[in-house]
Amino acid sequence: MKAPYARHKKPLNSQMNVVPYIDVMLVLLIIFMAVSPMLTTGVDVNLPSEKTANIAQSELTPIIVSLQKDGSLFISSEQAIDKAVSEQELRVTLTEIVRTKGNNAQNLQVFINADKDNKYSKVMHLMAIVQGAGITKVGLLSTPPKAGK
Repeated sequence: MKAPYARHKKPLNSQMNVVPYIDVMLVLLIIFMAVSPMLTTGVDVNLPSEKTANIAQSELTPIIVSLQKDGSLFISSEQAIDKAVSEQELRVTLTEIVRTKGNNAQNLQVFINADKDNKYSKVMHLMAIVQGAGITKVGLLSTPPKAGK
């Protein structure tokens, strides 16, 4: 007969207890699920002008494509300065310039000079037109920040 208050020896459990780790992971999962919708929302922003590094000089004269707030396009190149063009004329002109430059076309630079009040989608569409013509070096022009900022 055993004593009612006697100690019973249990075998030692040498396995790691993972329950606290599972609890921590579930809490992290809930936090990420709560925060992730806030990261994907779109916010209208008016991008400020910032100090940027100068672009490396090329031996070729860069092409400047200007996009005004009303959507009108202008191109400045060796052939013409501030020539008003449509999107189709811009494609044709850029493709022709790339064709005439031949092997030197890989060094050709195009700068997009867009009004800050343009929609982002218009600027991206313009960049796609430039890249579709075979020009890979595309940059955006900006104004330096005002003194005191």
